[in-house]
Amino acid sequence: GGRGAGRSGVWNWRGPAAVLGGVPESPVKGCLRERGGKKFLGDLQPDGRIMWQETGQIFNSPSAWATHCKKLVNPAKKSGCGWASVKYKGQKLDKYKATWLRLHQLHTPATAADEVCAAASSRKPPRSLWNEGKIRVPVRYCMLGSRDSARNPHTLVEVTSFAAINKFQPFNVAVSSNVLFLLDFHSHLTRSEVVGYLGGRWDINSQMLTVLRAFPCRSRLGDAETAAAIEEEVYQSLFLRGLSLVGWYHSHPHSPALPSLQDIDAQMDYQLRLQGSSNGFQPCLALLCSPYYSGNPGPESKISPFWVMPPPEQRPSDYGIPMDVEMAYVQDSFLTNDILHEMMLLVEFYKGAPDLVRLQEPWSQEHTYLDKLKISLASRTPKDQSLCHVLEQVCGILKQGS
Repeated sequence: GGRGAGRSGVWNWRGPAAVLGGVPESPVKGCLRERGGKKFLGDLQPDGRIMWQETGQIFNSPSAWATHCKKLVNPAKKSGCGWASVKYKGQKLDKYKATWLRLHQLHTPATAADEVCAAASSRKPPRSLWNEGKIRVPVRYCMLGSRDSARNPHTLVEVTSFAAINKFQPFNVAVSSNVLFLLDFHSHLTRSEVVGYLGGRWDINSQMLTVLRAFPCRSRLGDAETAAAIEEEVYQSLFLRGLSLVGWYHSHPHSPALPSLQDIDAQMDYQLRLQGSSNGFQPCLALLCSPYYSGNPGPESKISPFWVMPPPEQRPSDYGIPMDVEMAYVQDSFLTNDILHEMMLLVEFYKGAPDLVRLQEPWSQEHTYLDKLKISLASRTPKDQSLCHVLEQVCGILKQGS
């Protein structure tokens, strides 16, 4: 996951609904970026990486290069959308990307330079997310060292417990079972990464963050226009329900439920921005779902909450520290009509997409993907509805979309 070019009344910042997608092989070679009166020249390589002409440094994406250039001019500058920052012949690179996708989306496979999901509904899935031979191996935070712009932003990092550093978790968390149910359902539908928002309430007296509602984003990561509309819809839903924005979620379909370096930077930015919109401390929670990672102990998805602690004061430019968050699980009485409606909308959205998970196909020797989905959802079933009844509802929704 990462950031992109969204605009919204929800976050009023570049929200996760607009995460930038993969880097395609591009016809663009000589790229020019201008910032603060300075020019930076680079070559866009066929594999999507940028070679900075001045130093010969290689950057994994336009975003990584743009961020590096911005910080040379202004060290305090926050990173933004690199595709919109880099120009070629006076036109922003994201325009070339959009044109290229329109021309090639029907018959050219996506590359794995950026392991995030597709930028258009008919674009083929990023294979590296689905290939068992390309599992990302996490590293320990203490092994990262100082920030390196050439490091792969999709490097996964192990989370640290508060107890391990002799600190208390700064807030309590309670999450509704319906939130996890909908999030898990969303993550199972596609081979690409998904993203959504979390709504709830923050009680400053009890220091309790209660997550009551998930709002799936029915948009392709990187589709800024659709993301803006979705975020506005979420904003209205939050307002009508008297809820506040309290966080976000996304999936790592075939990798561990651990944050990447890009996720850590994104979460740190989201925490600061959400904090800036309130009078006192207000936490921002991130949930990561890993539905198809082969290292999970069984068919049930791994859903992990995390929060980012700022780096040590003496090393302010280091990555934030991803912290494991303990949360209480609150079992809802029943699946609401809101949840069922969201599920139907999701099934309709992914219907016919090339990265749609074919639920009737075998997931393992014993189970189909549908079996796996049912088993995973079973642990998140409302207490006053039988599992059989809930699964009938789920299968009915999936059948409508087939």
